[in-house]
Amino acid sequence: MLKLNEDLLVNKGTNRACYKHPLEHNKCIKIDLIENNETKRELKYYKKLIKDNTSFKMISHYYGSIITNLGKAEVFELIKDYDGSVSKEIDQYMLDSSYSIEDIEEILKNISLLKKYLYENKIYVKDLNPVNVVFQKINTSTNRLVIIDGLAHSNYNPFFYKIDNLLLKKINNSWKDFINKLKNKQIIILNPKLQKYLF
Repeated sequence: MLKLNEDLLVNKGTNRACYKHPLEHNKCIKIDLIENNETKRELKYYKKLIKDNTSFKMISHYYGSIITNLGKAEVFELIKDYDGSVSKEIDQYMLDSSYSIEDIEEILKNISLLKKYLYENKIYVKDLNPVNVVFQKINTSTNRLVIIDGLAHSNYNPFFYKIDNLLLKKINNSWKDFINKLKNKQIIILNPKLQKYLF
């Protein structure tokens, strides 16, 4: 049994808490705080992506289940920057006034790559928003966006993912919502030049 404590806590949401893996520094552990179907739907979709040999280039990897002192949990890749710190969500950057317009622009340059990745791999993210996407600094000159949460359809149905037209329509709607959320951020509104990355 793996032992977790508050010192390992990364983040806590309404439904789940995320902890650093105490033994493997590049992994994290997600535990349900209340009984819900979100995790079950997410895991079904992860298993489908793995079975289909889908590229995980811009999605955190899933490693399976584990038993902890807090109950059954799921193990995922912990996205970290080259300095060892946990990569920050896009939302954190946009709400923190200490970051410059150039910093935000560097993040937004990756938006088109994320869009291309989702469409080419036909990956539907149910809750695609700036809180569920992190900006990873791989080294001083290389970075990427990584989706860490929000995968799968709200009512998972395997047949849904076999019909391209339905799937691409859902992906398109999800992407438009994501872009609109970014456009409504204060820093974007106050700096129109950043809008060119949002399409």
